[in-house]
Amino acid sequence: MNQHVRAFTDQGFALVPQVLDKPTRERWWAAVDRIAARVRSAPGAYDSRYTLRAEHDTDTWGVSHIFDPGLYDPAFAEIFDHPGVMGFVRAVLGEQLRFWTAHALWEPTSVDYELNWHKDNMETDRYAPDGRSTHVQFNVCLTADDCFRVVPGSHRRPLTDVERAQVEAHGTDPLPGEVTVRCRPGDVLFMNHHALHRGSGAAGVVRRTLHVNLQAADEPTGGHTSWRFMRQEGYLERMTPVVRELMENTIAWDDAHPLPVSEVVRRRRASRDIKKHEARVAGGTDR
Repeated sequence: MNQHVRAFTDQGFALVPQVLDKPTRERWWAAVDRIAARVRSAPGAYDSRYTLRAEHDTDTWGVSHIFDPGLYDPAFAEIFDHPGVMGFVRAVLGEQLRFWTAHALWEPTSVDYELNWHKDNMETDRYAPDGRSTHVQFNVCLTADDCFRVVPGSHRRPLTDVERAQVEAHGTDPLPGEVTVRCRPGDVLFMNHHALHRGSGAAGVVRRTLHVNLQAADEPTGGHTSWRFMRQEGYLERMTPVVRELMENTIAWDDAHPLPVSEVVRRRRASRDIKKHEARVAGGTDR
């Protein structure tokens, strides 16, 4: 575990092999299949992620907020009780954690998936020279997955001129030093989302991945992710004890740290941009 934590700190990501056994992987895969079918049948009803969004045709590559009651499957709560997953998170962040996000990702059916270079939350200028992370983001790979591309160490320094140009142009061009992380079924890829990264994958190549982000309960940055569904009457009582505690910690932190108006506006703008975005090369690859 120590070598993986060091890689996470130094490089901005760590691939831990064969964390999941086959029965667990198959159970979680079936849960993603169920919500993928639901989203594909009515993508406009959810926070869907698109490679194509036209009046009479859509193609999706995932959905946000799988703990929303309209998408939730009890299998997803098992992530937070899994020692192989949570052992790494606690080694980086400590024992007391709070929930941030949980999404499901899959392959588009007709339009290739080409996400532009970025740092998450539009925090282009955020970096930490010592490699400290404000969070642990991770992909639980239920199938083979080579979608993640990253520039190792870019979470510890300012962007180069070449990198910044790609970010500002929403580009997908190769960058000096970038690597593609190739995951096998059952691997877990832990990421610092302040490393410069993007996603890429071919339509029709099966992908089933759970994408999750957690923070330390007392982390002073980030947060404000107590999504509306968490506050619905009776919702937390339906969650497992571990998930309930993670979400209660999120709600408590958010309530104790109200956002300034300027940051509320910035986050709303970022959310709108994400929801409007199509993850494909400019000029279109629809066919």
